[in-house]
Amino acid sequence: MQIVERIETTVSLPKDLFEKANQMSKDAEISDVIEIALRDYVAKEDRKELNRRDIEIINKNADLINKQVEETLEFQAEW
Repeated sequence: MQIVERIETTVSLPKDLFEKANQMSKDAEISDVIEIALRDYVAKEDRKELNRRDIEIINKNADLINKQVEETLEFQAEW
């Protein structure tokens, strides 16, 4: 079991959002709901950054990749 260090913080939220989240959370603590939402947000942003880097690598190597694909296509038999 991993021990997670926690910090106490204050967050200002729109009242309607807080109330709706509190209603939806049922038995869960609002802190748990906010933690889940933040973890989802961070994961989404991490994926966006990885995708951005992947696209950068692909674009940087596009000419070489295209040349290799063209060479491969030359070896294919015509039907």
